[in-house]
Amino acid sequence: MSGAVLHFGNRDAPIYQRAFGHQRRYNERRLMPTPQPMREDTIFDLASLTKIFSTAFAFHWLVDRNALHLDDKVSKYVPGFPPAISLRLLLGHNSGLPADYPFYDPDKVAPGMYSQERNGTLRRLPRVPLAAPPGTRTLYSDIGFITLGAVIEQVTGLRQDVFVQSEIYSKLGLRHTGYAPLRQGEGSDACEASERCGNTRDGHVDFPNIRARTIQGEVQDETAFYAMEQIAGHAGLFSTADELGVMCRLLLNGGTLGGYTLCSRATVDLFRYTFNRDQSYALGWQLLTPATAKLYGDIAPHVCLPGEAVGHTGWTGKCVIVDFRRGVYFLLLTNKKHSPVIALPEYWNLFEGDLTSAAKYGNIADLFYRGALRA
Repeated sequence: MSGAVLHFGNRDAPIYQRAFGHQRRYNERRLMPTPQPMREDTIFDLASLTKIFSTAFAFHWLVDRNALHLDDKVSKYVPGFPPAISLRLLLGHNSGLPADYPFYDPDKVAPGMYSQERNGTLRRLPRVPLAAPPGTRTLYSDIGFITLGAVIEQVTGLRQDVFVQSEIYSKLGLRHTGYAPLRQGEGSDACEASERCGNTRDGHVDFPNIRARTIQGEVQDETAFYAMEQIAGHAGLFSTADELGVMCRLLLNGGTLGGYTLCSRATVDLFRYTFNRDQSYALGWQLLTPATAKLYGDIAPHVCLPGEAVGHTGWTGKCVIVDFRRGVYFLLLTNKKHSPVIALPEYWNLFEGDLTSAAKYGNIADLFYRGALRA
């Protein structure tokens, strides 16, 4: 593990924050003579935490203002989608859409589905083949949240990054939360580094326009970067531990913090207590159950009923838990993918950082809960 920031707090304030290790150790395959230290204000690529702190937050705002309804059909906003798919199914990962669809790689998509341009990708979304009939199975889906982002844009008339920046982040006073930080004037050295050799998995993967340099300040996710120009509903958001803590406290305080109101307490409760068909997800949030103990620890399922605490993770090494019952939250932000690939035949998504103790999240979350219960 190159580095991490651990942060936790309660509904009133942060309690603890500390940086460990390095935010960047490599220039491609070579160790840097002087690695960049991890800082408490390092800006992180949140990966799938984007689903919560951008897309789900936007839906809190829209649902609370009756701009849309959970049982609206996606086809109302994005013509061409199967009529059985509702916004509720997308938010609960029960839509039947696949986990991903590599628009950016012409060798892996059907004819006519290749796209490395955002508008072209959005036009092709309704043609992504289903992996299951809608409403029949839980299938975690990036494509579902890209689609939710498209709905946000249709309803608001604004691109997703513009909407969440203007209606949420700026009004909360967040200065380092948003998409494509390099375009917003942040220096690359303000950000964590992710993959050492772009998206090549240390030279094992190739497709048109693939990055080979060390990624720092750009979204790592291939679909977000190549097919969605870094602005997507499933990945692409960047933030710091401290600013994520602000958004966690916003939820713990019922949707209002420091004079800003995202939504009512009833809407916050709606999103954490509306479960999908097998009670694996609420709306956007994952539920803390024995089935998710490797991610969120063994203690949480025994001290929280479903919906009393919720969580989510991000592929680049991120974990959040918000415990409404105790009024506390937990953030572990690592750059575990900034490490060599474990070269297993036909599988290049495992990195040395993935094998470390902190990369499992659950044991650190258990220590957090031991402290929370003692307190």
